[in-house]
Amino acid sequence: MLDLPDWELPHLDDLEWTLVEALVTEVRLKGTGSDSLEDALHEVLHERLLGLVERGVNETIEYWLKGLGDGNDGRWPELCVELPYLEHGEATEPLTLSYRVENADGTRMELNRTTLDAVIVRLLEDADPVARRSDRAKVMAAQLRQLAQKLEEL
Repeated sequence: MLDLPDWELPHLDDLEWTLVEALVTEVRLKGTGSDSLEDALHEVLHERLLGLVERGVNETIEYWLKGLGDGNDGRWPELCVELPYLEHGEATEPLTLSYRVENADGTRMELNRTTLDAVIVRLLEDADPVARRSDRAKVMAAQLRQLAQKLEEL
């Protein structure tokens, strides 16, 4: 994170430019009167600075979580989903998913754990008709069969 100023944060950049454009517009409208110009600039800054800061913080966190800040272009994200049964040989349910973050020393800390079947059952039992649509469930089942076939071919 030492090279934070070098990160590309396009959403923040967009907001910065709209702030600059608003400031230029206010300067042109108010002319050279120092009191009115000062008030106008204060109003524009006050109005938009919070949004600029929020966007910058959120985008920086997102950038870090996706692993885009360490030069690996997201290949090793800070927040990742792992399959501990398959990847680490853990004695756990085969369809277990673990959500982990990378520590500064290269180790990973587990944040949460669930199973794929628990997530799917929860969605199918949901009262929301979109989650329970049989055509979507059939598409997902077909994708899972294709994935199972690839795993069996290993």
